Amino acid sequence: MKLATWNVAIPVATRRRDALRAHIDCQQADVWVLTETHDGFEPGLAHSHSSADGRDGLHAQGHRWVTIWSRHPLEPVATSDGRRTAAARVRPDHDAPFIIYGTVLPWLGSPWGGFPSAGGVAFREALSSQCDDWIRLRGEFPNDELFVLGDFNQDLVEPRYYGSRANRRALEAALEAAGLVALTGGDRDPIRRDSAPCACIDHICAPSEVMARAESAVRWPDVSVPERWLSDHFGVSVSIERSPRRTSSSNRL
Repeated sequence: MKLATWNVAIPVATRRRDALRAHIDCQQADVWVLTETHDGFEPGLAHSHSSADGRDGLHAQGHRWVTIWSRHPLEPVATSDGRRTAAARVRPDHDAPFIIYGTVLPWLGSPWGGFPSAGGVAFREALSSQCDDWIRLRGEFPNDELFVLGDFNQDLVEPRYYGSRANRRALEAALEAAGLVALTGGDRDPIRRDSAPCACIDHICAPSEVMARAESAVRWPDVSVPERWLSDHFGVSVSIERSPRRTSSSNRL
């Protein structure tokens, strides 16, 4: 199974859509979490589920913070923030279901939910709300692996690239509380590895036991810095070997 995420910076122009789609086609991912996206842009997969229309104060029709795309059928799952997050249960025909949670966390200078950006307050408040979602989903679907993907607006490397040390500590603590690990953090960061000093701020997070089944993450485009005409973010993906199918009386297909 291959998971991928990319902030595509509201792809409206045909030239940008065509170029984005060429990179996406090369990745051949099973599930995409596209952030800062638009309903008019499709990665070519059969199923999708999106956050609410609009982007905070920008209410242009078709703009989305998050859209999840999948080769497999999706069942939408409720989240605490219907605008900056979206979640779905993915149900492959011949494999165990799993949960995908897509997110855009506040960046430096971005308020959230009435909380100011200064000092990382908005980031940590939004993160706390989302962490509650992650823990709840792991409790509601104990036999489903939970994957959290999207634009976290925070690196997980040293030396620092983007975000703050306080926000990094908060993110690391939230992931630990939910039993998750970033497959794109630390020495697993493909952007720091291949395009230093840049680093991942878009992450793919998985249950800690998945790390042994995950290949090294990759990034694109293959350039030293993001191509801003295309997107000011690199895309990242990870291939993961699925665990044996599990069932229980509380979570049975």
